Amino acid sequence: MLSKLNNLETLDLSGNRLGNNILSQLDGFASLKSLRLEYCGLEGTLDIQESNNNWMKLNELYLEGNEIESLGSLFHGKEGMKLNKLEVLSLRLNFLNNSVFSSLVELSNLKSLDLFFNKLEGAIYTKDLNVLSNLEELILSGNEVNGFIPSQGLRLMNLKHLDLSGNGLSGNGFNYSILSSVVTLPNLKTLRIDISQCNGLIDLYGLSNLEELYMASNSVAGNDCGFSLQSLGLFPTLKTLSLGGFNINETTMASYSHNTDFTSLKRLELWDCKINKNLTQQEGLNLRSLEELELSYSSLPSNFIQVFGPLISLKKLTASGIDGNNRPPMHGVCEFTNLQELDMYGCNLKGSLPMCFSNLTSLKMLSLSSNQFSGNISILMSLKLLESLDLSSNQFSGNISAIQSLTLLESLDLSSNQFSGNISALESLTSLQSLDVSNNKFHIPSSLRPLFNLSKLKYLHADNNTIHADDHEMSHSSAPRFQLSFISLSCCGSVGSFPKFLYHQSELQYVDLSNTYFKVDRFPFWLLDNNTMLGTLYLVNCSLSGPFQVPSHVHSALSYLDISNNAFGGNIPVRIGAHLPFLAYLNMSKNCFNGSIPSSFGDMSSLHLLNLSNNQLSGEIPEHMAMGCSSLEFLALSNNKLQGTIFSGNFNLTSLLELELNGNNFTGMIPNVLANCSDLYILDLSNNYIYGEVPSWIWNMSELAALDVSRNQLFGRLPQWRGSASNLEQVAMADNQLEGSIPRAICSLNLKLQFLDLSMNSLSGTLPSCFKPVLVREVHLFKNKLQGALPNAFHDSSWLVTLDLSYNHLKGNIPNWVSNLSELSYLLLRRNHFEGEIPIQLCKLDRLSLIDLSQNNLSGGIPYCLKVSALNYVTEQYILHRSSNFNISSSTSIEVSIEYTVKSRSYNYKRRMLQYMSGIDLSCNKLTGEISFETKNIMKLFTLNLSHNSLTGPVPRAFSNLKDMESLDLSYNNLTGNIPAEFAVLHFLEYFNVSYNNLSGKTPERIGQLGAFDESNYVGNPFLCGSLVGKNCSPVTTPLTPKASSGITEDHGFIDMDAFYASFFACYMMVLLCIAAVLYINPYWRQAWFYYIQMAADSCYYFVVDNFPRNFCTGNM
Repeated sequence: MLSKLNNLETLDLSGNRLGNNILSQLDGFASLKSLRLEYCGLEGTLDIQESNNNWMKLNELYLEGNEIESLGSLFHGKEGMKLNKLEVLSLRLNFLNNSVFSSLVELSNLKSLDLFFNKLEGAIYTKDLNVLSNLEELILSGNEVNGFIPSQGLRLMNLKHLDLSGNGLSGNGFNYSILSSVVTLPNLKTLRIDISQCNGLIDLYGLSNLEELYMASNSVAGNDCGFSLQSLGLFPTLKTLSLGGFNINETTMASYSHNTDFTSLKRLELWDCKINKNLTQQEGLNLRSLEELELSYSSLPSNFIQVFGPLISLKKLTASGIDGNNRPPMHGVCEFTNLQELDMYGCNLKGSLPMCFSNLTSLKMLSLSSNQFSGNISILMSLKLLESLDLSSNQFSGNISAIQSLTLLESLDLSSNQFSGNISALESLTSLQSLDVSNNKFHIPSSLRPLFNLSKLKYLHADNNTIHADDHEMSHSSAPRFQLSFISLSCCGSVGSFPKFLYHQSELQYVDLSNTYFKVDRFPFWLLDNNTMLGTLYLVNCSLSGPFQVPSHVHSALSYLDISNNAFGGNIPVRIGAHLPFLAYLNMSKNCFNGSIPSSFGDMSSLHLLNLSNNQLSGEIPEHMAMGCSSLEFLALSNNKLQGTIFSGNFNLTSLLELELNGNNFTGMIPNVLANCSDLYILDLSNNYIYGEVPSWIWNMSELAALDVSRNQLFGRLPQWRGSASNLEQVAMADNQLEGSIPRAICSLNLKLQFLDLSMNSLSGTLPSCFKPVLVREVHLFKNKLQGALPNAFHDSSWLVTLDLSYNHLKGNIPNWVSNLSELSYLLLRRNHFEGEIPIQLCKLDRLSLIDLSQNNLSGGIPYCLKVSALNYVTEQYILHRSSNFNISSSTSIEVSIEYTVKSRSYNYKRRMLQYMSGIDLSCNKLTGEISFETKNIMKLFTLNLSHNSLTGPVPRAFSNLKDMESLDLSYNNLTGNIPAEFAVLHFLEYFNVSYNNLSGKTPERIGQLGAFDESNYVGNPFLCGSLVGKNCSPVTTPLTPKASSGITEDHGFIDMDAFYASFFACYMMVLLCIAAVLYINPYWRQAWFYYIQMAADSCYYFVVDNFPRNFCTGNM
């Protein structure tokens, strides 16, 4: 069919994977003058086996973006094409090396050659280049070229444009001597070059015909390149000068003459340059004709205006990111009264806008974005010619009434300030096309009535203001004059029904109304019906309910749809795939959808992300979806009621990167078809009923970073990790029936592992000695059968935050290297067999939040210097850093709860609650000595349990300073002394137990929180008195304080011994009399009594006879 187009002059086949054969198929196009084969899959060597040389008229050939390594015989040799008229050849973005030049020698009429970003390197021989004598443009940028051989051998007399920039980015590029090769080009007009090796001044003598010079010094290479402004006098025709990374210091500045006029220079760019000397006006340059000055990211003297002389013709000044410590004075800028464009982005400018800004009446574009300006903007009302105004990311406040006079504005950006009030001042800006007022304190009516007259408005950003319902909308039915293409009104406010202006929009391409609350009971499908070009629709968290409806016709433009976090219910429409076939992103999570997943999802062949998680969907995963969504990369069906086996039928989702099926009722085994997903990055099958062994192919998944199969019914041994799975960062296999030892192959995860959870299995043995994960942050191995001493596995894990080895059979001492774990927050070693003393090295851990060493055999004293504090009391920056470290992607992070005993009950705390928890549990050990903490180290302590030890001494009175204390358990120790009355100020105390000690004195008054505790909290202290323990404290004396004796009188403390003896004798006699009375009255009980007495006597007799030697018994008779 192509052969019929033999009169065709221009042919563009770019973007099609045609391969090398396309060259021979186009051989018959004799009239072809321009051919584009960009990004067509050409590769390797381009050889022409048979050619009729019918491209004799070809003038332009574009082969950009292929994988060509050699041109072979394409342009020379017996079979090559004789392209005598070829003038333009683009070979950019290929894999060509230096040999390409010898392949081009036949192209004698070539005028433009583009070899940007190929594999050129080292020095280029000028012999082959000089053959292209008609060459006018040569582009060699983006390679690793560092010179020419010979250095002055270039003879391209017609060359006008030479681009050598971007070479040697690794530091092995051109040095300053390259300029000696360039001076041999007499007609050169434009030169672009980067200098990688330089020390001193750049000499540009011999390039007097240049009109444009773009030169940069590679600061990464540690250069110290200087540029003398005196050398500008060498370029009488220079119109554009762009310098990057040069030092223009006092030595070079002093050498030029201030009388020199540079009348030809129109544009001067100084990127990341340094001018270190303050100059007088007499020393400055005379750039009277300069129209554009760019000083971005340069370090300038405070009088930089004088450096460049009186810039009377200046129309554009760009000073983005200049040194904030030596920023140019704003008043100096005000001298440029002819200025039309001013850009001072990110200059750290502070305070109010200077009054002299009102003099810049010629300004058409003003950008003061990303500074620290404050106050109002009333000074801008005189800039009536402004067409573009950007005040974003400052601290401006007040209303915006000054803007209403700027009627020529086409673009207005007021975002990220503190503006307030209404937006009625915008009504007069009838030329406005783009408006951004997001992240302020405006009160914006949902009807957008103040903007109705802005007929040219296309782009509206108003996120993060207060959106309110328009009370007058119902009484006015007028339509807006604008037809928006882009609208973003996300957050915040409750607006009732959808604004009516949306019903009049037909050109919308992007809509975001997220976090704005509507009282609507159905999906606004009419938005799709009315706007056939709508490509993106975000309605996240909008309080929408009712059924989800698809548009009445097929919508071919919509590619992004997010309706997550609403209350949509009912079934997902069966025909959703047929009506929205070109969706690439669909998020319907966190709704109330029920029923089965429609199989028509399989019709969405372009779908890359599908999120149906957190609904009430049931049934199985449709086979048609598993086959048709061949482009799917992210699939989330978690937290539904799905069942059956996973992907039991045909499967074609081989492009999957993330698969989240957790929280369902899936059964069967882990499907082997997932082995075909070679790029799978996250696999979450947790919280299901999957059984069987973990398949070995999982460890061949070289890209897998997160694996979670927790809370299933998997059994058998842990599989052998292999080298190809060494990229795993998160591994969770908790709460299964896995057994056996942890294999040594786990050591292959040492370099990248960040999270490990093998808890609640039946794993035994010890951790392999080679297991030393250096980046691990969480380790959960609790409730297994691990044995032996605590290994050195975590000796160098300085990033470790959580170490939970509770409920195992570990023994030995707690190692001293625990002090290396500088990030450790949660140390849980409960219910093991650890012994010895608590290491003093724990005091070096200043980020501990929970430490649980209970139910071990630890002895010795409690380290007084322990530091424990809740994570939410650490600086905010640390919390953000810690949080980001837990996530390996924006969409998933495995979360494990931590079991901790509070108020004598065990609770499970997840990460969101853990940041508010702090506690110490050393109960059920053999600790001795007095309780002694540095109070300042535990000021934010919530729980403290030291029960069931052998601690002595008094209850520390300093505990009354722990104002956040909620649970304090000191029971079952040998504590003495009084209970501090100051504990009454612990207003948050919910659990308090000091039972079974040797405390004495009066129990605390029942005031404050102490009024909530009864006798059970004090029982077992025989020397306590008071109403709580039912003992009178009137004769109270402390048993530990000896009382002065008088004569031979014995001190019995607070016990009246006479009363004690009398009451004891009376009670004894009453018991005997009661027994006798009962036996006398009841003959049955009397007979039984004597019977048991007789039986007891007989038993005693026979016991003696049977168990003692006979002669002993006879002798006693």
